[in-house]
Amino acid sequence: MSAGGPEIRRRLIVELCHGAADARTLRAVAEMAALLELDLHGLFVEDEALLGLAGLPFARELRLPTHEWQPIDAGRIAAELRRSAADARRLLRETAAALGVPDAFEVRRGDPAEMIAAVTMATDVVVVAAPAGPAGWVAHGAAQVQAAAHHATASLLLLPAGCTPQRGPVAALVTDARDPALALAARAAASTDERLLVLLPAGDAAIADAALEAAAALGVPTTRVAMSNLNGTGVEDVLHALDRARERLVVLTRGACAAGDVAAAWRIAAGRGAAVLLVERGSR
Repeated sequence: MSAGGPEIRRRLIVELCHGAADARTLRAVAEMAALLELDLHGLFVEDEALLGLAGLPFARELRLPTHEWQPIDAGRIAAELRRSAADARRLLRETAAALGVPDAFEVRRGDPAEMIAAVTMATDVVVVAAPAGPAGWVAHGAAQVQAAAHHATASLLLLPAGCTPQRGPVAALVTDARDPALALAARAAASTDERLLVLLPAGDAAIADAALEAAAALGVPTTRVAMSNLNGTGVEDVLHALDRARERLVVLTRGACAAGDVAAAWRIAAGRGAAVLLVERGSR
């Protein structure tokens, strides 16, 4: 706690209206919150564009099973959003309670991208969960949510489709002795008694020594630290180094190397079927 004010609680923020409200995904998110020692914060955004569309006199929807085009019922849409928010709140609280993770939930109305930007602080981590199928990227505003998260100033947790966290090492690509990816990965490994796998630029003994020191200081003994030299710092280099690691999480620092941008990190997440934490340089 700081001397001049209340403690800042670090949060894992998950938007629950556009693709992450299914039980399997939310379980994976909650397990990552426990691993990273973050509070789980659910955000449900009632998309104002959808509600506005329902109010237009020419707007129509295809009703099933009759397959007839009928005017959109704005009241019904609003009621469905309220029910969805209540369901998301219940699922979040049940999942968080099962894992002993502190949780909170809020509902906002507006543009999904603007709402994510409004609630996110630099100390937060924002979940970006891949939808189950290609249509999910554009359905119900999911594309706007993805874009907003990608441009957020917070760190990002990328969850590929079907990601199920498992026991295994926490891997970190470390490009210098003060790389925040190392500190975050080491703390996660220490809190769960997992091994720490440090991916290093080939032949950089100074970084290797600094990584061992830092890991020990954060509670990971040298017997639980493994080093793997990279031929380069691109996506294929990282995938090759992880080959049979069966890692639980991969931690990268945003902008620190070729693998440290959102598109590259997504390729690693998809290639490994594992969560990737893309941290901002100021994170510790």
